[in-house]
Amino acid sequence: MREKQQAAREQERHRRRTIESYCQDVLQCQEEFEHKEEVLQELNMFPQLDDEATRKAYYKEFRKVVEYSDVILEVLDARDPLGCRCFQMEEAVLQAEGNKKLVLVLNKIDLVPKEVVEKWLDYLRNELPTVAFKASTQHQVKNLNRCTVPVDQASESLLKSKACFGAENLMRVLGNYCRLGEVRTHIRVGVVGLPNVGKSSLINSLKRSRACSVGAVPGVTKFMQEVYLDKFIRLLDAPGIVPGPNSEVGTILRNCIHVQKLADPVTPVETILQRCNLEEISNYYGISGFQTTEHFLTAVAHRLGKKKKGGIYSQEQAAKAVLADWVSGKISFYTLPPATHTLPAHLSAEIIKEMTEVFDIEDTEQANEDTMECLATGEADELLGDMDPLEMEIKWLHSPMMKIADAMENKTTVYKIGDLTGYCTNPNRHQMGWAKRNVDHRPRNSSTVDVCPVDRRPVLQRIMETDPLQQGQALASALKNKKKMQKRTDKLASKLSDSMMSVLDLSGNADDSAGD
Repeated sequence: MREKQQAAREQERHRRRTIESYCQDVLQCQEEFEHKEEVLQELNMFPQLDDEATRKAYYKEFRKVVEYSDVILEVLDARDPLGCRCFQMEEAVLQAEGNKKLVLVLNKIDLVPKEVVEKWLDYLRNELPTVAFKASTQHQVKNLNRCTVPVDQASESLLKSKACFGAENLMRVLGNYCRLGEVRTHIRVGVVGLPNVGKSSLINSLKRSRACSVGAVPGVTKFMQEVYLDKFIRLLDAPGIVPGPNSEVGTILRNCIHVQKLADPVTPVETILQRCNLEEISNYYGISGFQTTEHFLTAVAHRLGKKKKGGIYSQEQAAKAVLADWVSGKISFYTLPPATHTLPAHLSAEIIKEMTEVFDIEDTEQANEDTMECLATGEADELLGDMDPLEMEIKWLHSPMMKIADAMENKTTVYKIGDLTGYCTNPNRHQMGWAKRNVDHRPRNSSTVDVCPVDRRPVLQRIMETDPLQQGQALASALKNKKKMQKRTDKLASKLSDSMMSVLDLSGNADDSAGD
């Protein structure tokens, strides 16, 4: 046995002595190595989608959400609604048993100009009910801020704040479906869409608390989650799914794949430079005069300090940094709706009519018009209750009770009963008796309080001028002072009520004495 092994080794050694056989062996090893590298690159290209079991599990969770839901909210990115829209998903919802209803939610409207949002709303409402929405970007656990001002009436600075917009309109749409007929029933609402379009953030904004885990990377939600919104509405959060077939670059630009796990991040950056305004990109990164993608990435790596071993600037790390800015919305980009509208194959006129009647979209639009009229007549203060405190007018500072408090500080009490207006000097003496009070009974036609309000706007301005890290403390102090002033005005109001009752008693006694 050993002799045979030795003979085989000797024969192999003799075969390798020739130069030609040695070169063939080297070429064969090189080909095998290159083939393994190509296979590894293909597997790493889609790290979130390469596992077949993971894709099947996500699709199973999606089917479960569709099965259990009565209404499906498909969340779209306002920067590219058609690119984020999944027609296969909509077809699966419409073909499911139970007569499911479908509503489109245009999220991230703060990253797009208002004119573009209005155009997309007009375009998408020709097919399905569409609601404009901006999820809250606050990091706190509860009491997430929500603004009740309509989206079309909000200013650009207000849209850039961290408050949530569009929640009232979306709740009105869901409430209309709950009140079908004369009986109000509870419903389940499923939230579906591509990865990282803001599904979990939408649920947290409606709940006004961190009910679901959120993140700027895809794949945070892995299983169906049920969130109780109120006794009539329950929300179902589904993991994001990527329909196929889809282009490699398009999937990356829609943030369906983790940026840090990309094998080739340079190609998507080249597509970004082709689609976006180069002047805005140059101004953002402070780079000008680049001609190629490699030149741009080298300049970005030099500016950000991204280097490899040997001091060479890393274009891959610079490309990943650019993609991270793209995903977060720091690089401005948006698409316009097509000039001509074409109805998708899975939708028909009967389906569109049914969806519009069920959710009562006309009533929702009429409510927005009424709100606009209210704003035009100067009654918008009633709508600013949940607005960001650093950007709203503090309503309580200009209330009639605050005017009365200011009048009491100036030693003059102003009250009105019908057409009778009285002025009491030195109201602090009211506990000593009404006989020492000078009262002037004069009919007045004015229905307003003739007291100049104290301008307290510098309080808000002072808070906004403070350091951002101290604005929360300053705001808390202002709210504490607000509560103190409310208690003070309540106390003064009770005193004013006693004063007015004493005046009425004085008038009644004078009439009785005159009659006698």
